[in-house]
Amino acid sequence: MPTPRRTETKEDWIDRCMGDQESVDTYPDEGQRYAVCQYKWQQFEPIQHISFDYDGVLTTKKGMDLALKLRDKGHVLYIISARSHKTLLRSKAQLLGIPNSRIYAAGSNKNKIATVIKLKLKNHYDSSSFVVNELGKVGKIIGGLSKYSKQEFESYTDYPKAASENAQIALRWAEENGWGDCGTPVGKARANQLAKGEPISEDTIARMAGFERHRENSQKELGDGCGRLMWLAWGGDEGIEWAQRKLEQIRNVE
Repeated sequence: MPTPRRTETKEDWIDRCMGDQESVDTYPDEGQRYAVCQYKWQQFEPIQHISFDYDGVLTTKKGMDLALKLRDKGHVLYIISARSHKTLLRSKAQLLGIPNSRIYAAGSNKNKIATVIKLKLKNHYDSSSFVVNELGKVGKIIGGLSKYSKQEFESYTDYPKAASENAQIALRWAEENGWGDCGTPVGKARANQLAKGEPISEDTIARMAGFERHRENSQKELGDGCGRLMWLAWGGDEGIEWAQRKLEQIRNVE
């Protein structure tokens, strides 16, 4: 049977493997032949060009461990950051064996996205959901760039004390009166996170910011339906306003 080539995609390999005469002779049953072709692809990992963000990715142990693992497998690595200068990026690049020519200080998240696209990279690890989502949208339009990987590397604890206190108020009220029909498991989990001062991810911050659509409930009394209870559970005025500012800061890193 043939073996996969470094230059071909999985789809190209499956087509070639299924039509190969030796494959057909050895595995005349199409289902069995397809399974064998799939298995051979899984055992063969073609060299990929993979980029990593710096802040929140290569600055973490989890991110560096992943990059080192991929480097040791022979993949070609890049650093593409929203920072404006390469100075800090070079120390991580040196550890990973990444030459200066594969380090990009793009200056903003917008330029970082453009750089990934320009280099035609199919795998980019980033701590920003905004970046990954934008790359996904572009991938669907231009083709071949639909696979992007996001790791939850970064989390945040700098929300105001008032947000935690608001969540605590909601939890105390629910403990005394019950949740009733109010809130989803997600909303209740969010209240517990904020009340305890636990780290929250960018995705969570985005959901908090989106709770602005329920602001009409901010002035209601507890017990008057579910609105006020859940507004407080998601951090109340202080928490939701912080989330809006924080999300803007994260997604417009200079």
